[in-house]
Amino acid sequence: MRRELGPLILALAVIGALSGCSTTTNGGTVDETLDVYGAKAVAQSMENELAGYVPAGSVSSADQLDKGILLSCGPDGVYQWTGHNYLTLSGPVDVQQTVDEIAQTFASRPPFAAQVEMTRDGAPRARVVGPAGSSYSLTLSVDRSRIEIFSFSPCFRLPDDMSRRADY
Repeated sequence: MRRELGPLILALAVIGALSGCSTTTNGGTVDETLDVYGAKAVAQSMENELAGYVPAGSVSSADQLDKGILLSCGPDGVYQWTGHNYLTLSGPVDVQQTVDEIAQTFASRPPFAAQVEMTRDGAPRARVVGPAGSSYSLTLSVDRSRIEIFSFSPCFRLPDDMSRRADY
């Protein structure tokens, strides 16, 4: 159980850099058509799409976390679902080429925007920002053994009868 908390703690550490949600709930920052399960599906689909940029022959296993936590996107019960997908590497990957390709693709794919950043440990990271505060990133892990994909779904309203503290 303790090992499973590591990815969540890591996610919380990068929230400031990756979260794209505004604190306002008007002006299009909330996707009113999504519920928690729809937001999760959007985020996991994007995780899978980003994973598709990594050459399959260089990946020994993929571990998409089944459950995520909710982070506040603003007042009035607005949240986003957070998730992770880890690709364990079995061979070399040109991460710079991969993140450049992702950034180029999403920079010309409205309503997305994308950029290439460098992590503190010098690894290139593709950051993709989407509608309603969604944000996704792909980078090489600190130990260089896997590709880490982090997702923050579009912002949505959580009904009063659902707990923000539950894992979804």
